[in-house]
Amino acid sequence: MRIVLIILLVLSGITFVWSVLLMSPKGWLGLGIGWAAGGSDYGSKKTLETKLKKVALISALLFVISAVILPYTK
Repeated sequence: MRIVLIILLVLSGITFVWSVLLMSPKGWLGLGIGWAAGGSDYGSKKTLETKLKKVALISALLFVISAVILPYTK
């Protein structure tokens, strides 16, 4: 069980970082590599942003849940 939680922790952390880096920057903070995901200014940008936000939210929740449960497993 501990190995599964560690793998989940690593994969959800990588997924979270990947999804945040692909988002377009809001303001002066941000890396601005969201254009690499294929988002254009003509329609697919909004749907890509919402999908990336959902992926980021789910992976962050999985990361926190697995980090909280991990110390209590053998």
